[in-house]
Amino acid sequence: MGAARFLISASLAIAAFANLWHLNQTLRQVKPREADDVVILEDRLRYVRDALMKTGYRRGDVGYMPAGVLGGQPRTFEDDKTWVQARYVMIPWNLRQDTLAPPYVVVDSTSVDTPVEMPDAFTKIYDSMNGLVLLKRISAQ
Repeated sequence: MGAARFLISASLAIAAFANLWHLNQTLRQVKPREADDVVILEDRLRYVRDALMKTGYRRGDVGYMPAGVLGGQPRTFEDDKTWVQARYVMIPWNLRQDTLAPPYVVVDSTSVDTPVEMPDAFTKIYDSMNGLVLLKRISAQ
């Protein structure tokens, strides 16, 4: 009886050690939170979200225009990837791709080197200085 109890205790201790070692090895492969693309975009869009809240626009459509598309270039795979991630980050707003129709539009110029000309029907209400600009449609009077 004593030998069986010892073997069970020893095998439990070895299994626990093996599980902890395996968890440690697995966690070494996980990149830090700050290196995740969605977290980086969430940090970049935080002040855009704050600016929308300050204007009282708490939900609804928001346009999303990569600067290249705004300048007439075709959309890239990276533009599509960023848009999908931004859609997730910008909930509860409905981020609409490649349109200037909504009352607010986010222009993302992180993928272009040249300055972007802003559309005439909008006024800039926030500039992140890191490639994101929030525009508000000028209401017709």
